Amino acid sequence: MTLRRRLRRSSGIVQTDFEHHLSRVGEGEPGTLAYFDLDRTLIAGYSVTALAWERMRSGSVSLRRFLSSAGALLGYGLGRGDYHDLLSITVRDLAGESEQTMAELGERAFRHRVQGWIYPQARALVDAHRRAGHGVVIVTSATRFQAAPVARELGVDELCCTEVKVADGRVTGEAVPCFGVGKLTAADRVARQHHTDLEAAWFYSDSSDDLPLLEAVGRPVVANPKPPMARLALARGWPCLVLEPPTVQRSAAA
Repeated sequence: MTLRRRLRRSSGIVQTDFEHHLSRVGEGEPGTLAYFDLDRTLIAGYSVTALAWERMRSGSVSLRRFLSSAGALLGYGLGRGDYHDLLSITVRDLAGESEQTMAELGERAFRHRVQGWIYPQARALVDAHRRAGHGVVIVTSATRFQAAPVARELGVDELCCTEVKVADGRVTGEAVPCFGVGKLTAADRVARQHHTDLEAAWFYSDSSDDLPLLEAVGRPVVANPKPPMARLALARGWPCLVLEPPTVQRSAAA
C-alpha cells in the first residue's frame, strides 16, 4: 500500500490512517520509549480548565479569578498568549493552597471531566506501545495535580510534568516548568535512566511548542494538530494522526 493510499484528508489536514500507524508500533525495539504529550494529545481539551472548574466549585477561587485564568488559557490556545505568562497566572492563583487539597481537587477534576476526555484511540496507542515492550512516558507542561490521575488511568510508566513548589505542605506560587526545551531535557533524562536514547524513541504531540523534542526523537508523530502544524508534519514526512473525539459520559457528581 502506498503512502498516498494510507493518507486521507479531514478538515483540510492530510492524516495518516490510524490502523496502519497502530500496526507499525510493533516495529520499535523492546526497551525503547514512547513519549506522549497530555493536552489535546491524550485528552480532548486542556486539563487546567477541569482543575479550575473544581476549584471554583469548591469555593477556593472566585468566579472573577476563574474567568481571568480562562481568558489567559483561551489566548494561549489561540496562539495569542505566552505559556510562561499562563503558568505564572496559574501558579500565582494556587499560592497558599494545601498540597493535599490540590491533589484531591485534581482527582475530582479527573473523575468529573478529564476521564471522559481521554481519546479511545490514545488508549489503544498506549496499549500497543506497552505490548511492544516500550516504556510509556507522559511529558507535559501540565502540573502533577492535572496529569497524575491520567497517568495512573492509562498505566503510564513515568510522568514528567511541571512541578509546583511546595513548602510546609502549601503551594508557594512558584513552579519548575516542563515546556519546550524543558521537555527535551526531561525526556533525555528518562532515556538515559533506561539506558536508551531519543533516536529510538517515539513522541506524540499536537503542538509546535514541542518541536525541540519532536525533532530530537527518531519517531515523531503529530496528533490532533492545528493546520500549520499539520503542514509542517506533511513537509517533514511525519505521521499525522487525527484522533476521534471521545463520547463523554459525565458522572452524576459532575
